[in-house]
Amino acid sequence: MGDEAAEYYDRMLVDAEWGEAFCLTFVRGLDESALISAFGGDPAAVRSPVDLAQVLDTFRYGEEPATLLIATAGDWRIGIEVNGGQGWRAEVLRRAAAAGDGTALSVFRDISGRSEFTYVTGDRVQAVIDHIRPQRRSGTNPEVLDALLAGLPFGHRDDIIPEAAGLALAERITGVRLPLDLLEQDLPGVILTPVPDDLVPEGGRGLAALDHPFIRRMLAAPTRENLPAMLAFRTRLIAEDAGLLGEPAVQGVLTALDADRPAAPELRARLRELHQRLAGDLQAMNAVQDVAAAAFDTGDPVERFATTYAIHDSDRSLQAVVLRRCALHAVPSAAPVAPSAPVPAPAPVTAPPRTAATSSAYAVVAKEFAVWDPGKQRTVTRWLARRAFEVAGLATLDWARPALEALDRGEPLPFPDRRSVFRLISAAALVTATTGLPLDQLENRLTESQRAELRERIDRAPMAVITIFNTANPDPARALEDTFVTALETFDGRPEDLIAELRAQFC
Repeated sequence: MGDEAAEYYDRMLVDAEWGEAFCLTFVRGLDESALISAFGGDPAAVRSPVDLAQVLDTFRYGEEPATLLIATAGDWRIGIEVNGGQGWRAEVLRRAAAAGDGTALSVFRDISGRSEFTYVTGDRVQAVIDHIRPQRRSGTNPEVLDALLAGLPFGHRDDIIPEAAGLALAERITGVRLPLDLLEQDLPGVILTPVPDDLVPEGGRGLAALDHPFIRRMLAAPTRENLPAMLAFRTRLIAEDAGLLGEPAVQGVLTALDADRPAAPELRARLRELHQRLAGDLQAMNAVQDVAAAAFDTGDPVERFATTYAIHDSDRSLQAVVLRRCALHAVPSAAPVAPSAPVPAPAPVTAPPRTAATSSAYAVVAKEFAVWDPGKQRTVTRWLARRAFEVAGLATLDWARPALEALDRGEPLPFPDRRSVFRLISAAALVTATTGLPLDQLENRLTESQRAELRERIDRAPMAVITIFNTANPDPARALEDTFVTALETFDGRPEDLIAELRAQFC
């Protein structure tokens, strides 16, 4: 095992239709039913691959429920999610480990570029390793797997897909090798009901911030009846952290929330004025948006617990996260999407699973997008794709320029298929396109700054490519939404920058 195993899994992922986004979860010491239950599925509802595909075909594209396929290799059960990530979540991995012999691990990649190996034992996440930047680790014991990492080509080393190194690490831990035709086998599958988030994030367990009497009461009773109190307390946390407690409009909202009564209608205009007055301070503006969301009921209780503002104080931040999770627990899940008539499935994978950050950023601009006419929606969509290519450092490459020009003219993209483009953004291809040198001839010819810039380009390239394909959605509104979300990922955690640029250009 070692580099040979990584090369084996590299071939597997290159050839696999599911290789762009997936999660493989390994658990030992449990049966198929126990694995399904740990993921939130019903063991009595297992279907054949054909039956499962027929059920999924009845859902609108992009609204399909989470699914799980189950394989067996040696003593290990393997949960397979194509374009899914329940097995990446600590809540699911801990449940699976507890149902087995106490150990679970997963190899995860989504199309936004997030790529992680997670290892759980003893009801704790021991280590999370970033496949692309393996020096980035977290968990209770981040170095626990160090003895097994030697020689594994994480970070695109040797032009190996980073997740292939993760699968090689899984092989070192489990002692089992996955067959190349894994998803061509007749594997049983099941539709999942996602396991709820823990009320307290694993990293927050035992921290003093949770000893606050109010937080303890809400954790003991995360019910709908307590939603008004949670909303009032959480909104005050945001206002206090952002230094807005002295603003009369904010005080008016807090007074109304404390009394569990509707905010006065005139507060809407006063909050808008405050938002405008704070122009230039994006964090303060975000805080005002969250206060406004809490103040005015749109009919969806969850929307009132907006998360646009990033709380600085660690205690307040943990308390706000816990209260939002309590609120989500108190509000019944949305009803399942009613199946529509079967429709032809478009090319797989066009939008990443929504994170809290991307959902919050989209919420900031969603109302503006909705009132634009289709022509403007298309114009902004094309601009977003070009910005994604520019930020990812791809716009000047020989193959990218004709694609962006075709996009500007409203013509089809000049690619035979999606996979042909992904071959153009492999580590080796990007190194050669950027430097004119093959990957194996770089040696010490780049400065550390140049290497860092090249790594950033390699990391952001997949999301930029997904962005340009998202522009082709026949629905202008959906194309705009999906393109904004994927373009946002190329800005690497800076949603306010993209939103500011967009508004300066089009608003």
